[in-house]
Amino acid sequence: MDPIVFKLTQFGFSTYEAKAYLALLQKHPIIGYEVSKIAKIPTAKIYETLTNLKNKGMVLSSSSEPVLYYPLEPDMLLKRIQSGFDEKIKDLNDLLDHIPPIPNQIDITWNLKGQENVIEKIIQVIQGASDELLVSLWPQEAKVVQAQLVEAEKNGVCVIAGIFGPYNPGCMHTVNLESCGKTSQRRLRRRLNVVIADSNMVVISESGDETETSGIWTTTPCIVLIAKEYVKHDIWGKVLIDELGTERFNELRQTNAIVSYLIQNK
Repeated sequence: MDPIVFKLTQFGFSTYEAKAYLALLQKHPIIGYEVSKIAKIPTAKIYETLTNLKNKGMVLSSSSEPVLYYPLEPDMLLKRIQSGFDEKIKDLNDLLDHIPPIPNQIDITWNLKGQENVIEKIIQVIQGASDELLVSLWPQEAKVVQAQLVEAEKNGVCVIAGIFGPYNPGCMHTVNLESCGKTSQRRLRRRLNVVIADSNMVVISESGDETETSGIWTTTPCIVLIAKEYVKHDIWGKVLIDELGTERFNELRQTNAIVSYLIQNK
């Protein structure tokens, strides 16, 4: 195939149209029959081909008889091709800009191994929060991520922290959960830490003196919800016990079968 014909086909010309246009560049004005001979296009196809080129503005014809055909000058042809492509690109760009995103429906869960990896992920979750942080931490872990918690609160994130010991990381809403922590550690022999950001992602980890730290990071809604309810339960439970007073709470433990059962089976 002639290289010019090949290039023209890359810009929307059919093979017959490219051959006819090239023939007219070589000799014009000429009648359709002569175009078919130079371009080696079947006579039965030449007038359909020339009509298509006229409709595209690539070929002109006379009003005389017989009809004579002229090619559009090459520089004008290229400008027209360029303009057409620029317009198509602009239209496509506008359409692409308005494609609505499909919400990510894939929930992700990562298994975490080692204290360093767990702390790194906790910090990422804290730094990724934009509205709310609900955390349940032991003092050992709270001290490590204290700076990030304080920074989040300074940036307008509502931080509510339950700490299993007499330690305040510097957040406005901090609750001492030392009594809960003692029963939990006695039962599990491990430290359970939970950090939830914006109700859409959570790190849950457990650490022990003789075992490796492990945990998960996940965006799975049901796990995030369970973790959030767990932390809320500990915090509001401690607040309510403080309001009731130790004596009244102990009385409730003895007289209310449900409370008694739940506490004994914590």
